[in-house]
Amino acid sequence: MRYRQLAALLVATVFFASPGRASAQDMVRSDGRWLDDRAQPYKLESLHGAPTILTMAYGACRRVCSTSLRVMQSVQALADERHLRMNFVVVGIDPHEDTPADWAAFRIERKLNRPNWQFLSGDEASTRQLAQQLGVRYWRYGEHTMHDFKIVLLSPEGRVVRSIDTYDQSPASLLP
Repeated sequence: MRYRQLAALLVATVFFASPGRASAQDMVRSDGRWLDDRAQPYKLESLHGAPTILTMAYGACRRVCSTSLRVMQSVQALADERHLRMNFVVVGIDPHEDTPADWAAFRIERKLNRPNWQFLSGDEASTRQLAQQLGVRYWRYGEHTMHDFKIVLLSPEGRVVRSIDTYDQSPASLLP
């Protein structure tokens, strides 16, 4: 009898702890501690009310993150054509390397000056929690931080609606 209860508990734990299930149905929790690229506190709740395109990036990355930014810029252009109001958020995946000052320089270098774009830095716990919620895996490889390619569309309420996780998926699929 105990064995069955333990087995049932284990199955339930694995099922309900699955990152894919949680990210598809739960709201992205916003209890993390974030700073924007001006080193000001930022609450993810301020994004509510409009769809949000969000990715996690490593500012020093020149391949995956550059592609993520280009895809996000394509979505911005498509949203502009359709007169859609949307937020665009890039969250640093390495709290030690992706500081507010780094993101401010990145924003200037990439000419991403629109007010609907946010570049955020968090502490390690907040970053890890958000990555888990979104299903983004990351790891250190030598001096670099490696991570999955993933861009998500959040509903105006902060729920993950859909995502793209390969380079050949259409940016238009992220429009609400």
